[in-house]
Amino acid sequence: MAEIPRPDPPVVGKVTHNSIELYWDVNEDDEEKPVHGKVHFCVQEEEVNMRNTGFGNVYSGYAKSHVFEGLEPQTQYRYRLRKSNAAGMSGWSVIITVNTTRKPKTSEDLIKAVNHKDLDKVDAVLQELSQTVVDSPDKYGLSPLMIAAQQGSLEIVNKLLSYGADPKYHNTSGKDSLMLACFAGQLEIGKVLAKHGATLDSRDYSGSTALHWAVDGGHIEVVRWLLSRGCEVDVKDYTSGWTPLMRLAMVKGNIYIARLLIQHGANISSMDKDGKSVLMMASLNGELELVKLLLYKGADFTSRSVHGKTALDFARAFDREKVVEHLDELWRGHKEKERRKQFDSWQEDEKYAEAVNLLKNARSMASAVDVTE
Repeated sequence: MAEIPRPDPPVVGKVTHNSIELYWDVNEDDEEKPVHGKVHFCVQEEEVNMRNTGFGNVYSGYAKSHVFEGLEPQTQYRYRLRKSNAAGMSGWSVIITVNTTRKPKTSEDLIKAVNHKDLDKVDAVLQELSQTVVDSPDKYGLSPLMIAAQQGSLEIVNKLLSYGADPKYHNTSGKDSLMLACFAGQLEIGKVLAKHGATLDSRDYSGSTALHWAVDGGHIEVVRWLLSRGCEVDVKDYTSGWTPLMRLAMVKGNIYIARLLIQHGANISSMDKDGKSVLMMASLNGELELVKLLLYKGADFTSRSVHGKTALDFARAFDREKVVEHLDELWRGHKEKERRKQFDSWQEDEKYAEAVNLLKNARSMASAVDVTE
C-alpha cells in the first residue's frame, strides 16, 4: 500500500482578534477523483494552557478550509495538518504559527475611558471609532457626552464635541447633556453645550427643562445663567404642573434661588394640577424662611386648594410646628380684622337705619303740617 505523502502546511486566510481562517490542499485539483477514495483532513491546535502541552484535534472533516473562532486577542496559535483516505494516513505537516490581532475598540471602551476621566484614552479610542458610535449609550442610556457633562469633565466634553458628539442626544427619559450638567452644577460645561447647539428650553419626557433641573440641584449660578439667557421662569412640567419655583418648594427650599426666580417674574400665586400653591408646598415641607418670603411678596395664605385646604392645613397635616405657629398667628390677625370689618359694617347698618327712621319721621311731620293747613 502506497504511503500518503505528507501534506503542505495550512495556508492562513483572514485573521481577526478572535478568529483564524485556514486553507489546505490548495494545489490539488478537485475535479480529479482520488484513486483511494475521498480525502479526510484533520487539523490540530497546540494546547498551550494545559498542564502537559500537546496538540489536540480542532477540526476533522472533508472540507478544505475552516474558520477557528472564539480565540483570544493578541495570542499566538500553532496548527498542523494531516490527511487520510482508504490507503492510509499521512504524517503531520510542518507546524504553522498565527497571531490573532488586537481587539478593535468599541463604544464600551469609549464609555469606560470617559467614566475613568482618561482624556488620552478617550482620544485614542475616538481615533479608531467611526463617528456614528460617538453617541452610543451605556446600559443606563447615557451617551459618553452625557456622562462627561454630568461628572464635570470639561476637556473630555470638548474632545467628544470635536468628534461630532450630539449635544441634543437624549436618553430614554428625554434628558440631555445640558440637563445633567445643570443638575450637577457644571456651569462652564453648560455654556459649552449651549455654544454647540444645546437647546436651553428643551424638555424631557416629564416636561422638565434645564431650569427645573438646575433648581433641583440647588445651583444658583446655573439658575442665574439660564435666566439671563431667557429661559422661561414659569414653565410647568407635564407630570404635576410644577414650575421651577414649585419644584424648589417641594424639593430643596433654597431661599436664595427662590428670591432669584421671583426677581425674574416667577408667579407666586400659580397652582399645580392639584390646586396647590407655592405657599402650600413650602408649608407642607416646613420651609419657614421660604414661607415668610412668599408672604412678604404677597402670597395669599387664605387661598384654598381644590380640596379646600389652606397652607395652614398642609403645615398641620405634616406637623410643621414653626410654620403652623407663624401661619396661625396670621390667621388670628386675619380673623380679628374680619371681625372688625363685620362690626364696622353692622355699625354702618345701624347708622343707616337710624337715618332712614329720622327721614321717615321728618316726612310724617311734614305731611301732618300740610293736613292742618
